[in-house]
Amino acid sequence: MNSLERVQKSIRGERIDRIPCFPISIASSCEILGVKQRDYSLDPDILADTLLQFREKAGFDGIYVSRDNWVYHQALGGSMIFPENDEPYSKETILSNIKDFQKLTVPDPWDTPGMNTLLRAAEKVVREAGSDYYIQANIDTGPFSLAGVIVGLEKFLMDLMTEDEGYIQEFLAFCTDVVISYAKAMMETGVHGIQFGDASASLVGKDLFAQFVLPWEKKVGEACSSHDCDLWIHICGKTDQFLSLLNQIDFQGFEVDAKVPMTLARTLLDNRIVIKGNLDTTFLLRESPEAVYAASKDIIQSGGFTTGIIGSPGCGVPRMTPLENLIAMQRAFEDSPG
Repeated sequence: MNSLERVQKSIRGERIDRIPCFPISIASSCEILGVKQRDYSLDPDILADTLLQFREKAGFDGIYVSRDNWVYHQALGGSMIFPENDEPYSKETILSNIKDFQKLTVPDPWDTPGMNTLLRAAEKVVREAGSDYYIQANIDTGPFSLAGVIVGLEKFLMDLMTEDEGYIQEFLAFCTDVVISYAKAMMETGVHGIQFGDASASLVGKDLFAQFVLPWEKKVGEACSSHDCDLWIHICGKTDQFLSLLNQIDFQGFEVDAKVPMTLARTLLDNRIVIKGNLDTTFLLRESPEAVYAASKDIIQSGGFTTGIIGSPGCGVPRMTPLENLIAMQRAFEDSPG
């Protein structure tokens, strides 16, 4: 059983020889390999080669293809800053008012800066490693978080309370069309899974989640369900208050943050949904390899997991995380019973 088979069988809840493991590693991959993050962000070949070489060093079962959470911002015309050795970012929002969203158009992912970089990198990773390892590509944010990117998160959260709901839902419909367009283009690359994060959704209560987040995530799920590609969702923070609502979405995997125990996530999510996580990223950064190994084993033992789970930190690996700690995490899952 190779790594690709191991991950895909775990997603389907089938018997496996051991629990697979792979993280979100962007800045840490660049740091460990001595790659300038600006080059990583702007050159699809450097991006792909960095991730391929990093997987070789750590021995993971999959590769997560990503750049940052500013891809949509760039694709929709926002200005970008690319530091030599740090995350890309922007100091400006694209719009100041949600009612101006009709000035924007859904970009063509293959012909749009940022998106096309990730698409070409994903193609290369699939071509060179897709037969042996699970390739999961980030499609940036979900519709709700994209709305916060476009007008600013604080303003958008205020808009939920003050603006006409019709305007808000029209704006979210546009954001959903952008996400679906990029998702479909990424699936064309041959990746085995795509993932979006909707971190801003953890800042609203269950009722607002059901009103403004869930319907549009469902639409993304429906648009992607006819393709031979897994759909993953990641929501940072404490999400147990609405995890059960996600069972209404047609998706295959959920990445669990450290604030939610894996056993609770397993209880709240349908058994058809594989869970990935949830080692604390700060712990992974600061503690010894021995402590990381023990904590990873604790995750496995907490629920007696043998399948339907993938080992990983609860979010992206911090830049200065020692390679030895990542190898220790991988080794813990290699030593797990299948």
